[in-house]
Amino acid sequence: MKKLFHSPQRGQTLVEFALILPVFLLLAVVIFDFGRAVYYYSAIHNAAREGARYGAVNYLVVSGKNTADVGGMKAAATNYAIGLGLSTSNVVAGLGVPEYAGGEDNPTVDVIVTYCFVPVTPLVDIFVPVQTDSVCGCNKHLLLSSEAVMRTEWWLPSP
Repeated sequence: MKKLFHSPQRGQTLVEFALILPVFLLLAVVIFDFGRAVYYYSAIHNAAREGARYGAVNYLVVSGKNTADVGGMKAAATNYAIGLGLSTSNVVAGLGVPEYAGGEDNPTVDVIVTYCFVPVTPLVDIFVPVQTDSVCGCNKHLLLSSEAVMRTEWWLPSP
């Protein structure tokens, strides 16, 4: 009669796999979360740039003076942030500070887009600093922000 010898390695391999599997899965989810954060940052950067481009090209005439179309800039930025669900409250837009670039004859437009990124990875707050405030209306989040400044293509009439 044959005797079957069981290798003690079989149980050891199973225990090692059970110990390493949670670490491996956590690492995989962290990589996916990092990819999501990079995509969201790229999307808000593109949204800010698109809003500034809209403001650099389009303008409103108010009381005989050319001024920035702030509503159009906000709408362009929110429409261009695909997949984020931004609202106009996440976008700050307006004329840039004249002293820095362009002067009063050729002003700049400035668009700032912020987004509340909520990571799905558990324990991510140990490794990455997260804010806890009411800026985005959520508790633990990473505040992603991007700004775009462009010189306008329309001229303010001199008084």
